[in-house]
Amino acid sequence: MRTWKRWLYLTSALAALFIAVSVVVQAVRQDSWGPISMYGWLPAVIVATLPATNRRCWPRRRRAAE
Repeated sequence: MRTWKRWLYLTSALAALFIAVSVVVQAVRQDSWGPISMYGWLPAVIVATLPATNRRCWPRRRRAAE
């Protein structure tokens, strides 16, 4: 993996962590679930869009098509 990609992934992961922590802090301050329901989905979207480098491709099957 190239260096700039690592920095991009690290930056997006840190941004997702910052957003998640700040949403929880805001919810505690307001004593409400409102901030979590409004912005809690954003870290999940950031993490879901990151490519998983630990996934392996399935090997091709060596048999004729049916």
